[in-house]
Amino acid sequence: MHRLLIATLMIAAPAAAQIRDPSGSNAGWPAPRPVLPGVARDLHQVDRSIRDARDAEKVSRKEARELRRESRRIAALEDRYARDGLSESERAGLQARIEALRSIASARRKP
Repeated sequence: MHRLLIATLMIAAPAAAQIRDPSGSNAGWPAPRPVLPGVARDLHQVDRSIRDARDAEKVSRKEARELRRESRRIAALEDRYARDGLSESERAGLQARIEALRSIASARRKP
């Protein structure tokens, strides 16, 4: 499970990289968008799913701790991105990481 989490997040992480104009100019590039409340709401739902999975013993204590740690990493990344406005590529990257985390948290552990 732990390896699956790492592999999934490594795939989603490049999508979180912001694309910048190589010349350093912002001319012609879209302006960053403001922070969307959906990211916080989605993370809250994922955190609830992690708690429910732990309570139902679908994930171990260690796995739940690692999932919560990743949730905090995503929240910190969203906070960092939000400082200068959340771009579309940053938002898409965050959503991809949240969806990966959500699918791992809701998956049933094999006996």
